Amino acid sequence: MSARTKASDFPLLGTGAHAVYRLGPGLLLVFKPRGHSEEPHAHAYRQTLRILRGALRVRTERTTRIIGPSSAPLTIVAGRRHATDALMDTWLVAQSPRR
Repeated sequence: MSARTKASDFPLLGTGAHAVYRLGPGLLLVFKPRGHSEEPHAHAYRQTLRILRGALRVRTERTTRIIGPSSAPLTIVAGRRHATDALMDTWLVAQSPRR
């Protein structure tokens, strides 16, 4: 930012609605507002989740984990059914080898 540019000059992201921003091939920035849930689903590709802010509950048939900014990235293998619940407003990066 230059001396004339202020943070308030930029629009706010994540104003309450679930949003997905494509950062590059296989790299998404995702906002999930508190209470947002994804029903059980699976991807044809591996997906790694890194929480930047907030907390996300990830449920699979085998386990339930709550991940946050201090958690290690969570990798979900291709074909594994999972569901998510945002426990608070959550920003995360989802990375996959394709998309």
